[in-house]
Amino acid sequence: MNILATTEISIPIIQIIVFMLASTSCFLFQKDRLGLIISFIFVFNWGFLHSSASFVDMMGNLNQGLFLYLFCGFLVVTLALFGFFLEDRMKVSTMDLNASRA
Repeated sequence: MNILATTEISIPIIQIIVFMLASTSCFLFQKDRLGLIISFIFVFNWGFLHSSASFVDMMGNLNQGLFLYLFCGFLVVTLALFGFFLEDRMKVSTMDLNASRA
């Protein structure tokens, strides 16, 4: 727990501005799913790119750990996108089914 309390991370202000503009516009236009994916990608990016040097300094060579972090991040994004598209497809098929009954 000490590692989390003492770790410092610096994020470029332009990335924070882009993140806030992208996520705010997604939520304003009711694209909640896209906003969540954008938020995850930014946080994943900040955690991986900006903190990898401090992780390597702290724990030595972490090739397996960083690969696992990258793999899990891409897996989460892939599964989320798959789930979002599957849910949309199910909504369309139920709407078609309801329209054919009427």
